[in-house]
Amino acid sequence: MSNSGLEVRATDGPSFPVLVRALNGYGHAARRIRPRYGQLSTDTLVQKAQESAGLEDFGHSSWREGFEILVDSINSEGNLSQLGRLILGGIIQSTLEMRLRVLDWASKHPQVAQEKIEAPIVVTGMPRTGTTLLSNLLDLDPQNRSVLAWEAGAVAPPPTLSNHREDPRIAASVKGSGRLAKLAPSVQAMHPMAATLPTECVSLLGGEFKSVHFETQGTFTSYGTWFESCDMVPAYEFHRLCLQVLQSTIPTERWALKTPGHLWHLDALHAVYPDARVVWTHRDPLKVVGSVASLNSTLHATNTEKVDFFSVGRNWKDKCLHAVTVGTEFRQRRESNDTEFRQRRESNDTEFRQRLSSNDTVFDLQYAELMDDPVGSVERMYQHFDMELSDLGRRRMAAWMLENPQDRYGRHRYTLDQFGLNPDAVSQEFGDYITRYQVPPEGR
Repeated sequence: MSNSGLEVRATDGPSFPVLVRALNGYGHAARRIRPRYGQLSTDTLVQKAQESAGLEDFGHSSWREGFEILVDSINSEGNLSQLGRLILGGIIQSTLEMRLRVLDWASKHPQVAQEKIEAPIVVTGMPRTGTTLLSNLLDLDPQNRSVLAWEAGAVAPPPTLSNHREDPRIAASVKGSGRLAKLAPSVQAMHPMAATLPTECVSLLGGEFKSVHFETQGTFTSYGTWFESCDMVPAYEFHRLCLQVLQSTIPTERWALKTPGHLWHLDALHAVYPDARVVWTHRDPLKVVGSVASLNSTLHATNTEKVDFFSVGRNWKDKCLHAVTVGTEFRQRRESNDTEFRQRRESNDTEFRQRLSSNDTVFDLQYAELMDDPVGSVERMYQHFDMELSDLGRRRMAAWMLENPQDRYGRHRYTLDQFGLNPDAVSQEFGDYITRYQVPPEGR
């Protein structure tokens, strides 16, 4: 049954239970006396992770820099409530444990290194551009495999064919999603999630503590600045290791991966996955910026003392602009190294210009096209990469669309002025992006 009558707005803050309000109140009072009360400790987080996992070896120290910068940024800039400190501490400890278990499993099962991750489909684009819908559709193709939400935090030991549907970690993931739903029920209308649905593989990058997903939990400016220019190759190498571990027990033909976070570092993605088939989704930036600011301000409200909506809006507007800028610059560098590509682009070949691909490794997909014809969009994407969508995959996708209308979990409403942003100014800042990718305006 559709809940499309429910409307969710960015200013709809969480309604905490009495115990949570008491916890936050106590923490707030304690910090008046001891300003450092409740701050995260890198040493304590590492020790707790090692004790919980029963393991000690974190492997190469490349993870440490991002870990320390993130914890320091959370402590000094996050303005977290006591609940937020517990949540972020839990996220970081779980990430440390995941890293320990992945490296331990790979060490004890050297055959993992022989697993080949070939020509993965990688869906990316600014947040709120249809990447989740496309990811869900791709997972319905029997040839594809996505990282499921419950697997993302429990890579090792990897599930097997016999327990993949009833692994006890699925129940743990459902329980965790239920807690978020209670604290921030409006999130489901903005970004539907479930333990057994595909999720962003961004959490695998988090094993190196180089991931934009940490910033969805609060405003961590220093970490965000560092992330934009850090060396992401080790993060993608750990990402690949996670896929190898998962694939070692369940044979996999082709991975279908998704996260907007890839857009920030396409160079590192291609360094580790040189044959990746990238799908870049495009949408009117006025809709993107308002939607992503709305989603993140709702998540921040769960963790912080007070949400500065204008700051969240400016921050994510800038982050989205940076993402499309560096993503385009990467493609331009690849194009400039291909004489034939450059000559064809400079010609008046309309069909070729519309594709805007680099050696056919990138497919540009408009959000409007995806919403208007989801299954047809997937077919066109497959044709671009010289792949074939089976009749079974096509029928599954069509059936899924009938079961999952866009407003199934409610309607997400937002305006740019809620975040102190001027539509004309945003359009101007994203002008080059809009022109290059011929992004149509949406509802204006």
